[in-house]
Amino acid sequence: MRRTHSAARFLLSAALMVTTAGIAAPTATATAAEAESCTWTRTALRMPAGALAGSVTAADGEGGYAGALSYGAHSEKNGAAVWKNGEFTAYANLNDPDFQNRVAVHGLNDAGTVVGDVHRQATGFPAAVHSRNHGMERLPELPGAYASRAEGINDHGDVVGGVAIDDEDGNRWHPVLWPADKPGTVVALTGLPTGTDAIATGIDQDGTVLVSVGNGFGEDTPYLWKDGEARALPVPDRTRDVVTRGMSNGRVVADVTSYEGPPRSVLWDRDGEPRVVSRNADIRGINRDGQIVGRTDDPSWREQGVWRLTALDATLKWEPDRGLQLLVSSDDGTIAGRSWAIPGGRDEPTVWACR
Repeated sequence: MRRTHSAARFLLSAALMVTTAGIAAPTATATAAEAESCTWTRTALRMPAGALAGSVTAADGEGGYAGALSYGAHSEKNGAAVWKNGEFTAYANLNDPDFQNRVAVHGLNDAGTVVGDVHRQATGFPAAVHSRNHGMERLPELPGAYASRAEGINDHGDVVGGVAIDDEDGNRWHPVLWPADKPGTVVALTGLPTGTDAIATGIDQDGTVLVSVGNGFGEDTPYLWKDGEARALPVPDRTRDVVTRGMSNGRVVADVTSYEGPPRSVLWDRDGEPRVVSRNADIRGINRDGQIVGRTDDPSWREQGVWRLTALDATLKWEPDRGLQLLVSSDDGTIAGRSWAIPGGRDEPTVWACR
């Protein structure tokens, strides 16, 4: 999806360079092998005049990044943005006064299509959208729906997410697919447990869909769905809840809470078996090569990490004058998210490359 290790105990410091003048350079801490091979270099992506804040929340795997920009509360300019090849593209908001002037971006594919959701003015309920002709357009919903979300897109153009319906069978979310080969249609995913909330949270390039299925008590289990057939992923012993975070090239990552012990971040490799990601406290994304980003278990909450499968490869720490959060692991090996000046700085869309 385009939106996406044993413990490293001996770490060396490496300077994290910056390509935007006037911004202090944080430090990256890496394993000895990685420190010899590259340095994580930060680039703050250009924001247009008047933009106050922004963040990268998706990548196309080929040097393109997507996210949202803010020009201030309720500004008509707030909306989705894409950066690629030195060019910046802003997408107009949904042309509907019933919806707020902002969009949450959850996915970007190699054709440049952005997916996400917008929120209704009156209720705050989300509605799934995709980009079209430099603007945002609503995706169709199932009959009786009052809300929807688009959570991911693959390079074929298939979009996945969920639709909420309140009918005689109850009020719950249903996982859906918006197929690229049938524009203007939405398909409910079958073959999954029924009678409870479920939502599709990601889609791989081969069409495999990651689905989070609830148990009615606010606890979820991950399933893989393809061509009408679904199977539950095995979970670690004593698992209570699983929050899926991404899938790519047959792998799945999630944050797992247990009935006993601390929360854990988990990787399901292509063999389908769950493995704990060393020192990861909050997974945020994975790419096709198994490069994972997120927050480490450092008690300060000010250390971000880069993992190769379950092994911690590098850490990027806050500096006294700059904070950061990693949200995206792109297929081209770059990582992205947001950084901000301390004190009082606003979020800046930021990319790091290992050079």
